[in-house]
Amino acid sequence: MCGESDELLRVLRTYTVSKRDDTPNEDRVRVSDDKRCCAVSDGASVSFDSGQWAEILCERFLQSRDINERWLRLATEQYAALYDRDNMSWSHQAAFDRGSFASLLGVACGEGRTARVFSFGDSLLAFVDNGQVVRTIPYLQADEFDKAPTMLSTCGAENKAIDDDALNEAWHDLFLGSHDKPFLLLMTDAIGRWLLDDPSPDRLSVLLGIESEGAFRKFVARERADGRLKRDDSTLVVIG
Repeated sequence: MCGESDELLRVLRTYTVSKRDDTPNEDRVRVSDDKRCCAVSDGASVSFDSGQWAEILCERFLQSRDINERWLRLATEQYAALYDRDNMSWSHQAAFDRGSFASLLGVACGEGRTARVFSFGDSLLAFVDNGQVVRTIPYLQADEFDKAPTMLSTCGAENKAIDDDALNEAWHDLFLGSHDKPFLLLMTDAIGRWLLDDPSPDRLSVLLGIESEGAFRKFVARERADGRLKRDDSTLVVIG
């Protein structure tokens, strides 16, 4: 008989690679010390410094899951405090003022096989059991990735439509107790699209079979070369 500790969901593996070897990776992954809470954020490439914004969002998720308008405002203030706008060039000032943008996908594992998922933007969570996709959040179909997602921004004007109700609706509760071999896969949009293009047991087996950074890099390189995976920063987290 399994003890209670055997039933607890934890982060098992995390992998991330940049779109190109000579460009910075603007994806971020952060995992709590007990591996029971994690966050993935995909910084938008067109932003001023979206990697740093993604970093702040992930760190704040680990610190507090009381996500509301105040939480978001404090995150934007933390970001702004990192930069001296007055000493920027005019072009950097304009980019800074337009804001940085990022998704946020966070998971807080509860007692037993339960989890709370926060999903804002186009990073994807797949709930998997026995090699089958049970549920995906927030998208169900691959073509949903074709739409411009609403992202969290460092610019207050861009966040005007993101009120407490919208942030509350971003939470989802998962109950995995009745499933034999449940896993949660967290992916930024390139891999999320790849999976929803063909949510088959074969593709799930590929993702679940990756057990090293080298294997993940080979997977990304192969799928990009064959035209099945968009060239973008790519991140995968496995919880089980």
